Amino acid sequence: LCDQDQQRLKKQLAVLEAIPASSQTGHSDSIDYLNQLDDFFIQLDNSYSAMQLLSNTHPNGELRSAASDCQKKISNLNTDVSLSSAIYEQLNIINLATDDKDAVRFQKKLLQSYVRSGVNQPAETRKIIRQLQNDIAELGQLFSKNIRDDVRHIAIQSADDLKGLPQDYIDKLDRNEQGQQLITTDYPSVFPFLRYAHSDQHRHAIYLQFLNRGYPNNEAVLEAIITKRHQLATSLGYKSYAAYATETAMIENPENAAEFINKVNLLATPRAERDYAQLLAQLQQTQAKASTVGNWQKSFLEQQVKKQHYQFDSKAIRQYFPYQQVKNGVFDLVGELFELKIVEWQTPVWDSSVTAHQLQTQQGETLGYFYLDMHPREGKYKHAAHFGIQTGVANKQLPISALICNFPGADQSLNAAGQANDLGLMEHSQVETFLHEFGHLLHSLIGGHQSWSGLSGIATERDFVEAPSQLLEQWVWDYDSLQRFAINADGEAIPKPLVDKMIAARDFGVGTHIRNQMFYAALSLNYYSIAPKSLDLKQTLMQLQSQYSPFDYMEDTHFYANFGHLFGYSARYYTYMWSEVIAADLFSEFEQQGLMNKTLAKRYRDQVLAPGGSQDAAKLVETFLGRPFNYQAFNEQLNAE
Repeated sequence: LCDQDQQRLKKQLAVLEAIPASSQTGHSDSIDYLNQLDDFFIQLDNSYSAMQLLSNTHPNGELRSAASDCQKKISNLNTDVSLSSAIYEQLNIINLATDDKDAVRFQKKLLQSYVRSGVNQPAETRKIIRQLQNDIAELGQLFSKNIRDDVRHIAIQSADDLKGLPQDYIDKLDRNEQGQQLITTDYPSVFPFLRYAHSDQHRHAIYLQFLNRGYPNNEAVLEAIITKRHQLATSLGYKSYAAYATETAMIENPENAAEFINKVNLLATPRAERDYAQLLAQLQQTQAKASTVGNWQKSFLEQQVKKQHYQFDSKAIRQYFPYQQVKNGVFDLVGELFELKIVEWQTPVWDSSVTAHQLQTQQGETLGYFYLDMHPREGKYKHAAHFGIQTGVANKQLPISALICNFPGADQSLNAAGQANDLGLMEHSQVETFLHEFGHLLHSLIGGHQSWSGLSGIATERDFVEAPSQLLEQWVWDYDSLQRFAINADGEAIPKPLVDKMIAARDFGVGTHIRNQMFYAALSLNYYSIAPKSLDLKQTLMQLQSQYSPFDYMEDTHFYANFGHLFGYSARYYTYMWSEVIAADLFSEFEQQGLMNKTLAKRYRDQVLAPGGSQDAAKLVETFLGRPFNYQAFNEQLNAE
C-alpha cells in the first residue's frame, strides 16, 4: 500500500511539473493551478500524518516498523517536492488579484518555503540539500525511536522502599521474575515515584536511569542531526541552524531569542532563590548537612513544602480525578465555554482503548473529528502530544486529530459494583496536561476551515502554537470549573477548601521551574548556534545548567540523549515560555470578564483560533486584546504572593 501510494503521488507530481508556466496568465488560471498544487500537498500531508500516527501508536511492532519505513519514503518525496524548480517557477509567475488576500498569503508562504528549501540554489547545492534533508528526517525518526524504546527500571527490594506512594499506584506495579516490584522510566511510573516516594536513594536511582534514556546511541545520532542541520543552514546562506529556524518565528532571530531567555531568567531569579531556599530548608529537616537540592529531590520536596506550609497534599486530590470523569468533564467544560458539542464517532480504531469523537457546533454542524489514545502500552509514544492526522481545508476535507497520552485508567471494564476496574486516578498535573493537549486539538479543528492547507489549522508561527493550550490550562485552577467533574467514587464533589489550598500552593516552585525551563531553552538554542566542530554536548549542557538552572548537573547523566524536543523544536524550545507570556496576557481578559463568559470565549474562538494561519499571530493577539501583547500579566503571575 505504501509503494502504491508513493507511485500515485509521484505521478501527480509529474503532472504538476509538466504544466507550462506560461499557462498561468490571469487570476482564474492562477487560482486553478494553486488549487491543483494544494490538492497534491493535502494528499502528501495526509499520507505522512497517517504513517506518523501508526509508527507511534499501533500495538503491532511490525506494523509500527513498516509505518516508520513508509514515513521515511514520504519524507524523501516531500524533499523532492520542496526542491522542484518547475513548481517554484510556476509559483513565481502566477498572477493573483491583490484583493484575494488568502491566496496571496498562501502564495507568499509557499515561495518563502521553496526559497528556504534551497530551490534557487545551484544544481550541485540542491543535490547536497536533498541528501541532507533526507538524512535529517531519518535521523530524527531514529532519535525518537531510541527514546521510545529505551525503557529502564529499578527493582524495589522491600515495602519500606515504597513508603509515601499511593496504594493504587503500588497495586499496579509490574514485577520481575524474582517477584520484585519495578519502577520504570515510563511517565506514569517515574513521575509519581519522584513526587511521593520517601526513599531518597531510590528516587536518585530512577532519575539517573530517566536522564540516561537513549544513551549512548542517541549521542552520535544527535551530533549527526546538529551537524547536518548546520550544513543545511550554511548551504542556504545562514550563519547557523538557529538563524534558519527562528527566521519565520515571531521572535525573528537567535539574538532576540537569547535576549528573551536572559530577560525571563532575570525576572524569575528572585522568586527562584526564595523557592530554592525553602526547598533546601525542607531537605535539611531530614539531612541536616545538606547544602544543595538535587534534581531528583525537587518534586518530592515541593510536595513536602506544600503539605507543611499550605496544608495541601496532592495525593489527597487524586481521588477526585478518575480518568473517565475527567474526560467527560473536559468535554462538558469545552462544550459549554465555546458552545460546542462532542459526540461519538463510529469509526475503526487501532487499539481497543482508543475512543473516537466528533466536534460539532450546537446546531449539529461537524467541525472535525478526533481520537483519544490516552493510556500507556508497550511500543507506544511515551509522552503527551497532539497529532494532526488530516488538515482541514474548506470544501475539501474536515480536520482530524488525535491526542496521544499516557494517563492511568486503561481498563474501563466494569466490576460487580458497576465501577471501572481501573479508576485511573490522575494527578492534577495530568488533568492540566489533558486540557493543554486538548487546546491544541481545538486549535486544529476550529482553525481547520481555511481555503488553503498552508493557512489552515495550527498554521501560525511555531512560537505561538503553545499559547492557546497554555491559556486553556487555566481552567483547571478554577473551583467553579473543577467542581463540575472533580467527583470521587462516593459521588462527592471536590471541596472548595481543598481547591483553595491547591491554588495557594500553586505558585510555590514557579521560580525554580521557569529558570529550569530557561536552561532547556538555552540548551536548544546553543546546540544549534555553536559550530558543530566546537560543540561538546555534555560540556555545553553542564555549562548552561550551571548558568540557568537552580539545580546542579547530575554526574554520569546525558539528558540531551532523551530531550526529544531537540529534534522537533530544534533551536526553538524558548517557544514554551514565549507562548506562556502571550497566554498570560490572553487570560487576563478572562480574569477580568469571567472564565465562563461565552461572549468573550466566542470572540477568542473567532479572532484567535478560527483564523488558523491566515494572519500573523501577533495580529491575531492584537485584534483580541485591542493592543499588542506585553509582559505585564506574566510578570504579575510570577511575582504573585
